[in-house]
Amino acid sequence: MRRLLSFFGGLLSGGAIGTAIALLFTPRSGDAMRDSLRQRTTNAFAAGSDAAARRRQELEAQLSEMTGPHPPGSPLNPTPPQE
Repeated sequence: MRRLLSFFGGLLSGGAIGTAIALLFTPRSGDAMRDSLRQRTTNAFAAGSDAAARRRQELEAQLSEMTGPHPPGSPLNPTPPQE
């Protein structure tokens, strides 16, 4: 347990130090950097939403194809064949 806590402590410390160094040596001002990061985050979320919507449409099309009308007499068609 102690090793696990030491690992996470080192991970958090390294992340904080890396963030501080990146902010100190960034070529842009704080406002420009925040605007840039905000825009990139917004674009990433929009791209993810678009990809999810496209995938959902693909999966719904596959589902309707697999569960579409079945021929009479098929075990998947509960109605008996009409004569």
